Amino acid sequence: MKKFIYITFAFLFSTLFSGCDNGGDCNINNVSYYRIGFYNIDPETGKEVKYTFPETVNVSLVVNGQDSTIVNNITEATDLALPMSYTNECDTVIIEFGTIPDSLYVEHTNIPFFISMDCGTGMYHMITDIKQTGNLIDSVAVIYPQVNFDAHENIKLYIAQ
Repeated sequence: MKKFIYITFAFLFSTLFSGCDNGGDCNINNVSYYRIGFYNIDPETGKEVKYTFPETVNVSLVVNGQDSTIVNNITEATDLALPMSYTNECDTVIIEFGTIPDSLYVEHTNIPFFISMDCGTGMYHMITDIKQTGNLIDSVAVIYPQVNFDAHENIKLYIAQ
């Protein structure tokens, strides 16, 4: 009988406190990331192929005049996922390939959306234009302009050979 009381008490206790959840519906990180894939054109076939950097890559974002290093000394990079600014409508991305810097200017529209009373708001973005300096970047293509929490590749960056 004692065992039955302990089991009943344990069941009631666990059932009572299982409702004390902090609401797992909120995204822990309400930041949308845009994804950049690196590509080049195979000279033999003329087809686009994924490009892997043989040298190190450093990536910095300039937000509100402040430079922040996002990626430092990665090798064999084939793509990047970078956060978008909530306050600016143009993000400056400085990508340093070895010792040669190149810049991307990603213009976007910020689209706030309501998550819930507990979670507040989040931000989606729509990429409207991209400009580049063209040191090692040959061209840029926006292939999926909506930036949200999905894992779509948004930008193709073509590397000059």
